[in-house]
Amino acid sequence: MRAFLALAIPEEVTDALVRLQSAIPFGKAVPEENLHLTLAFLGDAPEEALEDLHGMLEAMRTGPVDIRFTALDSFTEMERGLVFAAVDRTEALQALHDRVAALCRSAGLELPRRRFRPHVTLMRANRRPAGPTRDRLAAMMGPLPDMPGFTARALTLYQSTLTPRGAVHEPLARYLLAG
Repeated sequence: MRAFLALAIPEEVTDALVRLQSAIPFGKAVPEENLHLTLAFLGDAPEEALEDLHGMLEAMRTGPVDIRFTALDSFTEMERGLVFAAVDRTEALQALHDRVAALCRSAGLELPRRRFRPHVTLMRANRRPAGPTRDRLAAMMGPLPDMPGFTARALTLYQSTLTPRGAVHEPLARYLLAG
């Protein structure tokens, strides 16, 4: 089953992200119901490993994490036209990511070994922007001073099903971050 672990975005923050999406002059907007902050993409995970991980996540004790958006950004010169709201990689968020990754690996799941760069993907395109569109998009990149943050109080395990119309994310389990 294709799955991932993420922090869900509260409605008031989702509304602000959707308003930001509408101003971005390039790409296809990620559907509102798919906006999330991924902590671990599990790929096609065996159900047995997910069951083991579920037990470990239920036993995990960690507190809520404050999430603050820092900038509108893109990976490597707008590679693939991916635009996202960057999130401050605080010690608490990094610690949660590291703990989740360790539990995933303990459950036998292989995760890519790369630096955690927290973000919420807003727009996707199959190509890089060019000309005036690229210039308008580049002018938007930078700090997001008016973007509301939130306190993440739960981690969610999602199943992700790819369809011709895009991915459909279904929450399978929630794990409270209550300390």
